Amino acid sequence: MIKKVSEKIIRMPKWKALILASRPPFLQVTLASIIIGIVIAWIHNVAIDPLLALFVLLIGILFHLSVNLVHEYWDWKSGTDNINVNAIRPFTGGSGMIQLGLVTPKEELAFGLSLMIIGIILGIYVILQAMSMLIPLLIIGAIAVISIVFYTGSPLKLSHRGLGELFVFLNFGPLMSLGAYIVLAQRISLESVIGGTLTGILTAAILYINEFPDAEADAKAGKRHLVVRLGLRKARYGYAILALLPYIIQLITIPFGLIPWTTLITVVTLPIALKNIKICFKNYNNPKSLFPANLGTIKHHLVYSTLLILGYVTVPFLPFSSYISVF
Repeated sequence: MIKKVSEKIIRMPKWKALILASRPPFLQVTLASIIIGIVIAWIHNVAIDPLLALFVLLIGILFHLSVNLVHEYWDWKSGTDNINVNAIRPFTGGSGMIQLGLVTPKEELAFGLSLMIIGIILGIYVILQAMSMLIPLLIIGAIAVISIVFYTGSPLKLSHRGLGELFVFLNFGPLMSLGAYIVLAQRISLESVIGGTLTGILTAAILYINEFPDAEADAKAGKRHLVVRLGLRKARYGYAILALLPYIIQLITIPFGLIPWTTLITVVTLPIALKNIKICFKNYNNPKSLFPANLGTIKHHLVYSTLLILGYVTVPFLPFSSYISVF
């Protein structure tokens, strides 16, 4: 049986291997943040242009797949994925498509850069539809491109300098939500930044927990992300902060009327967060036993972001205001 599965993998078509290398299942983080920006624009009585909304989603998807591919190429070049004996793919240690010989590193890089270029072209079209907000959109786009090329690439190597988690949070959180809102509403919204921040933190948590099994290999390759810098034991506390911070932000912002109280529906996901934290604290140095927390963090993001969107969608249908201010 194992032999048959191996042969099936080895005979995989090149196009399918490239798609798997881009790790599309993780697109949930991009879709969540962009949809939040769109929904907030909708409840702010913005006339949503369906084509523009679709293009914003497509641009986010293209950039996300691109960064996965370009990042994996640089990880191959640095050697970290090649020496990672603790990898549980596709969650940690890359997709493994290069290591299985199904694609070459240059093919992954070319595919990743091609997706980025298509995203840039579509981005130019979108920007032309919102010229009044040219500067903020250009800034968001520039940060996205810089993050794709230099997340693990020279000379910046953002993830090697302990900045990878920050840029993942920004790009897959507030910048995506704000960008979607700006394109559709042609103005800036603090609420879209807050909404994107909530999902962006949990996206950073996915990256962060996946760095635990990779820490040994990453350290040897000079990739000194936050988990490597803190050490596995201390890094547990960083994970706990990321898992719980969205709830804290909600409790702070809701009383000021910055986000609707209906978003408190996300509190039902707190047990998932606590369970993941417990697993992390107990099994931080055991990759196989830690795996339920790796998978659980993805589940946490999915359920939390879905409920957050649902909390926003219900706002226009309430017979009373969902925004309160007790101060």
